Amino acid sequence: MTDPNAKPFTCTSCVSRSRCVLSAVEPEVLASSASRVQWVRFERGGTIIHEGTLSTGWAILCHGRARLTVSTEKGKRLHLRFYGSGELLEASLSEPHGFSVTAVAHCTIGFVAREHVLDLGRRYPELLFQVHQRFEETQRHLATRLVDLAYAGTRQRLVRVLLELGEEHGAAEGGGVRIDIPLSLRDLAEMIGASRQATCKELQLLRAKGLIEVVWPRVFLSDLEHLRQLS
Repeated sequence: MTDPNAKPFTCTSCVSRSRCVLSAVEPEVLASSASRVQWVRFERGGTIIHEGTLSTGWAILCHGRARLTVSTEKGKRLHLRFYGSGELLEASLSEPHGFSVTAVAHCTIGFVAREHVLDLGRRYPELLFQVHQRFEETQRHLATRLVDLAYAGTRQRLVRVLLELGEEHGAAEGGGVRIDIPLSLRDLAEMIGASRQATCKELQLLRAKGLIEVVWPRVFLSDLEHLRQLS
């Protein structure tokens, strides 16, 4: 973690504002709320949210990328998803965190205290509804991933994760999709709940079929149609 006052940062000048949960809030209200938002910078690898600690408000990823992980009943760490700029990392206002969030690049996080969230909610009821929808989406995401772990094979889980990453963080390129975030073999293994050896084997098979290209830390999805058939 680094000093939140190292460099000025405001919601009204944020380049990620259109994707932010606070986009519905009027600029003048955001400007007057600046003193009630704490901006903190995290270096790559820094823990933004610790699993099991009590939530005291919202955490918004203003800049950078982060990843969410949860602990399974068997004690394994499951990498659930990546977050991009503008996304809400935590929606609960009082419950213990059921997951951890770590920075995968330099991040700026806006922490909004519970009292200010409730004040904004009274002024903008649609804001709380939007956050509730996002929270439910994350919960469905987790449930789907856990079902996949229980019933889907390694290849099917891998293909589903690659397609998901391509949809959420992909850029069209040459008839395929480039996953526009740096990945490692360990990242993918943790996302599908498999060993690195098993994940590497499946990646090699997909590559041999001409469905993907891998030049770490980048992955390119060459044949989306056939990948979807495997999912």
